[in-house]
Amino acid sequence: MDGFHNRVLHIDVTRRSFQEETIHDEVYRELLGGKGLATQLLLSNTKAGVQPFSEDNAIIFATGPATDTRVFGSSRYGVFTKSPLTGIYSESYAGGTVAEPLSRTGYDAVVIKGAFARPVYLEICQGNVRFHDASHLWGMDTYQTEDLVRQEAGSRDAGVVVIGPAGENGVRFAIIENNYWRSAGRTGTGAVLGSKKIKAIAFHGDQPRNIARPDLLNQVWKTVGAQVKKDAGARAYRTLGTPMLVSTTNLAGAFPTRYWSAGTFEKWQNISADALLEQCKVRPRACPRCILA
Repeated sequence: MDGFHNRVLHIDVTRRSFQEETIHDEVYRELLGGKGLATQLLLSNTKAGVQPFSEDNAIIFATGPATDTRVFGSSRYGVFTKSPLTGIYSESYAGGTVAEPLSRTGYDAVVIKGAFARPVYLEICQGNVRFHDASHLWGMDTYQTEDLVRQEAGSRDAGVVVIGPAGENGVRFAIIENNYWRSAGRTGTGAVLGSKKIKAIAFHGDQPRNIARPDLLNQVWKTVGAQVKKDAGARAYRTLGTPMLVSTTNLAGAFPTRYWSAGTFEKWQNISADALLEQCKVRPRACPRCILA
């Protein structure tokens, strides 16, 4: 089906093995890929009552049909598992430059189960999975790990996701990091990778998605791009960034404070957009396919 690879990769870390699964068009018609496909895969590959740190708990990386196209805002990937923090369904998302290399491996999702006795990192590239020793990376922070894995993978365009010492040690809110500070930061996905002794994953490939109507997509891209350039809200985001919401949400009593135990933060002025611009040297910086920056 246009927009999809119709393939999912299953990796068993315990056995150091992998296999492909063909996904039929009717599944995509119903679930659309991304979160829908990943949720079904999680349900079908994880038994009820499984412990989050068990080798039987699956962790899934997925993209959607807009990934690696000109659609604005399409540079995010999702991570799905059973959360060690909440004990229930877990979804977490991050931007940066991982979604497109993940898609170019030729898979709509990657399902990982099992656990290894020693630290490993995975390299996934178009029908092949390499299991690399990661003993030299264990204990390193995320910046160092990302740099070394990208160097060892030998691909400047590789998308690399990593964990730090928190994930290694099973901290239940540990994150998965990419591009230094893009974070799949919710529900402890980094701890699940750590429980499997997976320090990092590198994705690279050259498999494009087939687009049904490239002409129509290009037309929409031009139209939306022209509208956004004139939009006052978009200009405000580019100047002030997401911190411009600090003022709005505090005044509305909806600012997530102390893990949502409160809706306002008494010193919110110190972390507002105005404070950021006044005290720090900042400039707009965007993920791929982002028109807001």
